[in-house]
Amino acid sequence: MAEGGPRRLRPWLLAQLQSGRFPGLQWDNADRTELRIPWAHGGRSGARDSPGAALCRAWAEYKGRVRPGDPPDPAGWKTRLRCALARSPEFRALPGRGRSDGPFPYRVYRVLPAREPKPPKAGQSQKEAGLSPSEPLPPTPPPESQEGAPDEEKPAVAPPPEVPLRIEVESAEPLPPARGDAALLLRLRRGPALAWQGALPPGDYLLSPPGRRGAPPPPLPRLLLPAGAGPGLLLSSAPRGLFLRVRPGDGPAPAAVRGPHAPHGPLQQGALLQPFDARRFREELELHRAGLGPLPQHRVTLELRSPETPGGEGLLLELEQAFAQRLLDTLGTPRDPPGTPLGQ
Repeated sequence: MAEGGPRRLRPWLLAQLQSGRFPGLQWDNADRTELRIPWAHGGRSGARDSPGAALCRAWAEYKGRVRPGDPPDPAGWKTRLRCALARSPEFRALPGRGRSDGPFPYRVYRVLPAREPKPPKAGQSQKEAGLSPSEPLPPTPPPESQEGAPDEEKPAVAPPPEVPLRIEVESAEPLPPARGDAALLLRLRRGPALAWQGALPPGDYLLSPPGRRGAPPPPLPRLLLPAGAGPGLLLSSAPRGLFLRVRPGDGPAPAAVRGPHAPHGPLQQGALLQPFDARRFREELELHRAGLGPLPQHRVTLELRSPETPGGEGLLLELEQAFAQRLLDTLGTPRDPPGTPLGQ
């Protein structure tokens, strides 16, 4: 499928808008039919570090075109996203609405309705009709490219369409960019399938199910889990590491917490847990470099209840701090499959 295909670019780009990871990526009109995309000219000072360049790189990673060790190619990343937008039948450029000068240049595209595949004729299967199996449209689809995969493998790497799996960010104030050693990287999985991923700046967050409509904004930025999938859990990403606490009266704790620096098992009500200690990780990494210890672990996993069956298991929320994978990269350790734009 082409990079600008309706089952790829549109849901991915709208998911990035919803995540708030890229400043300047926003709606350009009140009807939310026209999208403003940050678009710095390549010759401008600071263009390589701009939100637009980060967005272009994230798209290239999502398509599997960036791999560990590849040299930076901001011009190539930008060309790839520009061509995808030009080919997509769900975006239309509005040249007169953009801005090419000033500190925050951008382009504006009209977001057209999603196109649905034509149903096959009577007695004709989807494969015979040249159609691929219908895919779900969660705000953040799985980043692994499925182009060229056998038809029977495609449904295995995406969450069931009836349960959109994602984490939405709710905050009274816009969040700053996800930068720094303690930037928080998150992945939501059902089994091995990656359903959602995102990056957040260091700080304190409340993980909870969706709240009531019209409720006052929370005192902390809130990460809304899929309905029925989790408790009220305080999460902190700080220079010292990752901290968790279940708030009393906010429902059951996660089924289990797994982390390199805390006992595995259920998280008790009100108890403070530090499943990842940044200082200990650095010490363990130095011992490994010297040949005196194993490769240290850095990910924390929460086993959440499944939203499909009350009390069931199957959803995993992975947490990590951005600096840890960067340090492991210096050892040449493999990271997640190409296409995960976390921490960029």
